[in-house]
Amino acid sequence: MAVPVSQMWAVASYVIKQRVLRRKHYATVLMLEPLLRCNLACAGCGKIQYPAHILKKEMAVADALAAVDECGAPIVSIPGGEPMMYTHIGELVRELVKRKKYIYLCTNALLLKQRLEEGVFEPSKFLTFSVHMDGDRDAHDFAVCREGTYDKAYEAIKLAVSLGHRVTTNTTLFNHADVGRTRAFFDEMMALGVEAMTVSPGYSYQKAPDQHGFLSRENTYKLFRGLLQNPKKHWEFNQSPLFMQFLMGKLHLECTPWGNPCYTLFGWQRPCYLLQEGYAPSFAELVRTTNWENYGRASGNPKCQNCMVHCGYEPTAVHETFNSLRGFIKTVQATFAGVPDSEAGPNITPPAVTRFASTGEGHATEAELDRDLREAVDYRGDVIVTTRDGRTHEGYLFNVTADLVEYFPSKEAGVAALKRAEIVSVQRTGRDFADGKGWEAWVKKYNDAKAARAAGEKVEAIGIYSEPL
Repeated sequence: MAVPVSQMWAVASYVIKQRVLRRKHYATVLMLEPLLRCNLACAGCGKIQYPAHILKKEMAVADALAAVDECGAPIVSIPGGEPMMYTHIGELVRELVKRKKYIYLCTNALLLKQRLEEGVFEPSKFLTFSVHMDGDRDAHDFAVCREGTYDKAYEAIKLAVSLGHRVTTNTTLFNHADVGRTRAFFDEMMALGVEAMTVSPGYSYQKAPDQHGFLSRENTYKLFRGLLQNPKKHWEFNQSPLFMQFLMGKLHLECTPWGNPCYTLFGWQRPCYLLQEGYAPSFAELVRTTNWENYGRASGNPKCQNCMVHCGYEPTAVHETFNSLRGFIKTVQATFAGVPDSEAGPNITPPAVTRFASTGEGHATEAELDRDLREAVDYRGDVIVTTRDGRTHEGYLFNVTADLVEYFPSKEAGVAALKRAEIVSVQRTGRDFADGKGWEAWVKKYNDAKAARAAGEKVEAIGIYSEPL
């Protein structure tokens, strides 16, 4: 089944409307995270390393819908965590369908078969299951750190397609990806009956347990040129042709992080789905108060130099397509002409990199405290904040402004806030939930089991390296 014309028109008319209204900062896709809990603990993921009291929290449906209404994007992507574990996933999807939003429900599919059998979802042109499949059986099971996941997801896709649901795959690739095997995987997914495939290089989350599997920009060019040269006619990708050319280094695009904003349990994530540098209470304030010039490759921000992920660059490609005749012509040419047979052609040289704006330095003690507070936002564990009255406050700190520090208390419900001027120190407590030790243990178990099987020994399936809560 092809992407509905109505979906393509919904996006095109929306983007054109933004141009008519002369809006620069608008969203094409809202990434809505109703929870952070997951039934996997993938080594390349930086989203799930939180203390238990955070992983147990869920977003109220009313809050999720308010974010959807405020943002106005025609497409809503529901990642996580694992959204099939969200208590109200059926209700949320039904409400979004009523609003005629095109939904991409991102799932590892371990619970998809069960939810389909329970009748939680009805087939609709507005609902697509975007199933996380990181390559063939060996590649996928290794990436998600649990054997048997590929087979479960495969069967769930087969069932969903047979029931008339729209299904796409979402493949994140790392430096161990093999071109030949991945191209064969594309064949297998299309034969399974999926509507289209999404591919993207993995983003180097600072808090991901595996820090060795991420691709550099040059390696991304090399990998995607190998994957996308002479694409087979039956392959369908749910992505802009301009973005695909960008992945191969044949076109330069700059990141537009506001194009795919992320609304999570903590609020509107600043500046994007991938970086966690505080939160805004509304989409309007996110757009108005974020220093966008500090992000993207041209900014010089070291966190952005190797990022080529679709959530940052697909909005740019869509904007290019519908906001100029030249961009539209380039898209049409790429769509019908395909990728050139030859790999020749220089990489596009981006604009000169400017120096990344650094924070100002004040009094030494205050500067150190500011640094510790900023690091506490990125720390995936609870902290202890001490105030001038000698009281201590323990919890997960998620937002720091000039006036307030917001956190989820470890042993209480709700959100708490402290006046920034009253804070005298912040200390980490417990362990960092992304220390990498579990990943190292998983790699050893996986390699030992693989060698044992090759030697003819019977080995039970290797489970997840750290059990989910």
